[in-house]
Amino acid sequence: MKRSVGPALGRVWKPAACLLLAALSGCTAGNNGATAMHEQAEAQVELAKLRDKTARAEYSEQAVYLGLIRKMQQDGLYFASLAHIEVYVQRFGAGPEIQAMRADALRETGQDKAATEAYQKLAASAKGAEAAHAHHGLGLLAGRQDDFARAVTELREAAALDPVNARIASDLGYALMRAGALQDARVPVMQALELDARNPRVISNAAVWLMADGKRAQANAMMQKAALPEATRSAIRKEADRIARATATRDRAAARSGQPKPMSAPATAVAVVAKPIAVAAQEGATP
Repeated sequence: MKRSVGPALGRVWKPAACLLLAALSGCTAGNNGATAMHEQAEAQVELAKLRDKTARAEYSEQAVYLGLIRKMQQDGLYFASLAHIEVYVQRFGAGPEIQAMRADALRETGQDKAATEAYQKLAASAKGAEAAHAHHGLGLLAGRQDDFARAVTELREAAALDPVNARIASDLGYALMRAGALQDARVPVMQALELDARNPRVISNAAVWLMADGKRAQANAMMQKAALPEATRSAIRKEADRIARATATRDRAAARSGQPKPMSAPATAVAVVAKPIAVAAQEGATP
């Protein structure tokens, strides 16, 4: 007798069909999930690109604005730069570089008290070159007030923080000369000259030092080689005479107190000055 296999086979296929449908349904759900994850990832990538593009545009705008303010100050437009600095800070914040520019603008517009506070704040928060810039500014303010002892202190601090800055070294040398410490000024003056032999301010300070130290022939030769205009040479001679008098006063005070007189630097020690100046003149340095 033959057995009927139809119902049994049907019972077998029903669970199998259900499993197959479930599997197919699972695959469809899995595909949909993968598609959603892929779309989400693409959206995140596009959002990141948009943010990066926005950040680049903002950075570019910030850099351009900072350059504009710097150019204003190079052209002597310090009052105008102050107004733009306020706008810059409102938009981009107050970083060390813009703080330094603001302090410089305050100093150059005769706002000494505000400039002092700005430099002191920068010196307390900044490091490296920015901190050196702050002490340099404080030294310049002290020199403007004829407080050359304090100027020397601030400029020494600046030079320690930024040893290869020719302007700082030159200003330190000048402050030492004005304080009557002519021989102490020799090293920073010479360093500045060798670091930046094209800088007219550096050249002038070196000529002042030579002339104040009695080396007038060398000073005159240096000014001639650097092609300094006669008005500048006349100012250098007057400044050298004033410094020589201040040095003599200090030497007399030291003699009365029993302190030894500082030794004058030998001619060979300053011979290195003439070479950088000559090179600068040959290469077209302008005052």
